[in-house]
Amino acid sequence: MIEFNGGMGRVTTGAKAPFIFSGCMAGLKPRPFKAVRTVLLIVAMVLAGLSARAGGPEAAIGATVVYVSGNDLLIKATDGRLLNYSVPAGYQFTIASGKVVLKDLKAGAVLTGPVATGSEPLVIGHIAAVKAKVYVARPPDTVTLILSDGSQDFVVPTGTMFAVNGASVPLSGLKRNDEVEVTLLMAGKGDGSTPALKGALLVEKSEDLPQAGSLLPALVLAGFGMVLLGMVMMFVTRKRKAELC
Repeated sequence: MIEFNGGMGRVTTGAKAPFIFSGCMAGLKPRPFKAVRTVLLIVAMVLAGLSARAGGPEAAIGATVVYVSGNDLLIKATDGRLLNYSVPAGYQFTIASGKVVLKDLKAGAVLTGPVATGSEPLVIGHIAAVKAKVYVARPPDTVTLILSDGSQDFVVPTGTMFAVNGASVPLSGLKRNDEVEVTLLMAGKGDGSTPALKGALLVEKSEDLPQAGSLLPALVLAGFGMVLLGMVMMFVTRKRKAELC
């Protein structure tokens, strides 16, 4: 049998004399897991915030429309990122005046609701408005252009038309060496500038363009935070035990 009297403990076993001790067991008291609940709450809040920043539907709230071309939309999020969406037919966006479809969105409009098109947006690094020559057109959605630094593949949004010798030509009508004016959405680092849209809007066909919705960086950061908080809690617990002993 164990009896406590203040900071002293008494152990008795049958008829034998009691063994009296003073130590951590005598001073410890059950404590609720308030710290654990607090840590879990903080982690949940961090994950929610990082999810929105990663490019979930809420990332578009407050964003400004930069370009609209064919079924392609480029917006500038409130954190400065350029997000590129491929928009399905009939999808509606929320702006101050109500719901509108893509063709009714104008550059400079501010989105007031989330955007969930069924696929994660691409994060654009920089934008270049250039004149280039066609190397080869590969319908339904790819063209290879000859640029100053070599040839490169680009995705052509649905409904895009090219101006060639004063005529409006679809992707399937492009021929080798046709000169076209295009605005290119590309990977890499940029200064965040958004030049006026010139010619057709094309998106670099590259694995270097990341999807904004990837949560891997967020999960890694959250995991690191949990480990750090766990180490702090362990240190505090050991310190308290040492003081009681």
